Amino acid sequence: MLKEHHIHHVPAGQGPCIHYGGNDMQVKLGAAQSNGELTLIEDVIPPDSGPPLHVHEKENETYYVLEGEFEFVCGPDRVAGGPGTFVFAPRGVAHRYKNIGTAPGRVLFGFTPAGIEEFFGELGAQEALNPQIMIEIARRHGITIL
Repeated sequence: MLKEHHIHHVPAGQGPCIHYGGNDMQVKLGAAQSNGELTLIEDVIPPDSGPPLHVHEKENETYYVLEGEFEFVCGPDRVAGGPGTFVFAPRGVAHRYKNIGTAPGRVLFGFTPAGIEEFFGELGAQEALNPQIMIEIARRHGITIL
């Protein structure tokens, strides 16, 4: 539980790691450290990679591009951008992102409320990740893959 006036510090390149489907995530802040308010994850995303179109029942999602070039789709909107690009995808709206560059990219993801790190942790615990397993795990966490 987060205590008033206590800093939560995660040095660069550190944080609990989750690996799945070519992604290398570092959880910078989770539900336990934020009283369930916010999850922040830094993710390294391979070129030509990203999730399929999906909808979060519980979480709003934000993206802040640190390195690389990404395309973002949210509802009928589509934007592309590099470092410094910020995107907000509200819960209940179909969205996706994709690394459209030629090198791995890095994005800082924010989720409100917190807790989605459990979903990613469950994905990372799988020996083999196929679309059906991903759909089943997502459904248990209030995420619909379209």
